[in-house]
Order: sequence, then structure tokens, then C-alpha cells
Amino acid sequence: MSEHRNKVVVVATPTSPILTHLLHALSHESSLEVTVLTRETSVGITSSNGHSHSHDHGHDHKHQNGHSRPTHIETNFSATELETHLADTSTLICAFTGSDIHLTSAVIDASSKAGVKIFIPSEYSLDTSNAKIRELLPPYQTRFEIQEKLKESGMNWKAIYSGIVLEDGLKTDGVLGIDALWASVVVFPHDEETKIAVSTYRDIAKSIVEAVDWKGKVEGNQVHVCSFRASLDEIVAVVEKEMDKPLDRYEGVYEGAKKEAAARIKMGFFDGGIALLGRVAVWNGDVDAWSGWNETNIKVKDDWELEVRKVVQMVRNGEIGGGGCGC
Repeated sequence: MSEHRNKVVVVATPTSPILTHLLHALSHESSLEVTVLTRETSVGITSSNGHSHSHDHGHDHKHQNGHSRPTHIETNFSATELETHLADTSTLICAFTGSDIHLTSAVIDASSKAGVKIFIPSEYSLDTSNAKIRELLPPYQTRFEIQEKLKESGMNWKAIYSGIVLEDGLKTDGVLGIDALWASVVVFPHDEETKIAVSTYRDIAKSIVEAVDWKGKVEGNQVHVCSFRASLDEIVAVVEKEMDKPLDRYEGVYEGAKKEAAARIKMGFFDGGIALLGRVAVWNGDVDAWSGWNETNIKVKDDWELEVRKVVQMVRNGEIGGGGCGC
């Protein structure tokens, strides 16, 4: 008799930066049968350990090393196709980014109809339950509306809040305001004792797997996780140590950032505008972005400085580039 395996479906944007890490984390769960649904794409779907899974429609779901191997299926996300692909699914995990987030509503309807037990929406950042964050950052209002729909779906669901993504936050236009190429940092007025929550993509992926009891039970609808918590001064000190030079400091102005963000968005540079508004959300004490992490007993890494130094080198080596709000 073959071993019973729980079917997990990941619906994703092919270029979602969390996807490869998520597939790698899921590959270690031998009891899972993993399927990845994306739009038609020329992007190879791979796990971060280097195994390619693109366009695999076979029935052998294990590597020779015993790890679970996902099946990649391209779909138009129509109700008919989703009904087929979600049959017998126990858990659905979203890894949508950008405009693909709007596919979530159709996926929720299809998942509810298919009897999916656990639904994980695309969050993995700041706390969507914070009304001031939703007011500042339009993508969070969309996420909130998705959560409201999930409440009516009859499914168990869990939103995973992981704080600032380290790899995105340290980009030139990232929410941390640190430029590792030009050795500078923009510092907005804030309580210097404020410890922000920061996560790597790898740890977020692990948290997604750990947050779900594969027997179909979920405790609560929200969980706050992070790789580490640190103040801006503590993070800057690590960056300076890695670069072996002090960072030039520039003062950020909240109202100026809001005006610049509005101008960027009006000109069509939406991501750049959201990145600036992300800095306001993260550092302005009136927003109270970190209270959810303050009230939670979170396991953090002792070697977080090493994680920061690794990402600084990735930025300086051109492995991570461009803008990114990290929230």
C-alpha cells in the first residue's frame, strides 16, 4: 500500500523571491505532495538547492535523495482549471507578488469549493491588521480585503507576518534606508531603542512550513515571526563593520517622504513610491508597526549579524540590486 501524502498546492508568481526557498523547505517534508501553479512562464521553477522543477508533469514526486519533488503546472487561473488542480488539496499556500495578488480572490473561491483545509495568503511582511499601515500602503489594504474574504470562506487560514525582508530591505531603495554601495544611510526620526523585526527569505519559508499543522489544524489566524530583532543603529554598526568604513548619515523627513512618494506614484513609479511610504510606516512611532512582535514570544537567531553581513556582500557583488521596499 502506498504511503498517504497530503497534497499541498502553491499558487505563485513565477518570479516571486520567496518561491525557491519555499519549495526547498517543502521538499524536506516527505509526507507532502507539492504542486506549483503559475501563469504561463519561461522562468524555470527551482528550489534554492539548485534542482529545477520547471514543466514537470510526471508522477514521480521524489528525488533520489528522498526529498519531495514538486510538480509545476501552468494555468490561466480560471474557475474550471482551478477546480481541476485543487481537487483533494489539503493546504494552499499563496506566493503571489505584484498584480498577481488580485488572483487570490478566485483562488479562495475555488479552494473553498474544493474543500481545502488550510489557506495561507500572501503576506510575509508587515502587520496587515494595523489600520495605519493599510492607510499608508495600498497593497496592505488589498491584503486586508483578502483576509476579510477568507473569514467568510469557511476555511482555516493563517496570515504570517515576518517584518522587513532583509534581502529587500538592504537594497538601495529599501525600507532600511541603507545604501551598501555608496556607504550611506537615511535616518528618519524615531525612538532609537525601537527594535524592528527582520526576516530572511529562507527563514520566512521555514516559518510558512512550521506554521501549518499538516493534520489540518490551525491555531489562530495570525502569527508574527522574524529571524531577528534589532535597532537601526545595531544594523548600521554591522554594515559598517562589514564595509570597514562609516556610513554617511542623512536625515529623513516624513512629510517630505510622503510628498515624494505621491509624486513617484503619480508618474507611474509605484514601487518607488511604496518604498518611501514603507520607510514612514517602519520608523514613524505613531504607526506602531512593531507592537505585534512585542507581544509575542518569538525565537530569534543569535548569529543575525552574520546574516546581515552576507546580504551586504550580496548587494555589493551585484547579486541583489535595484529598488525594493522590503515590506
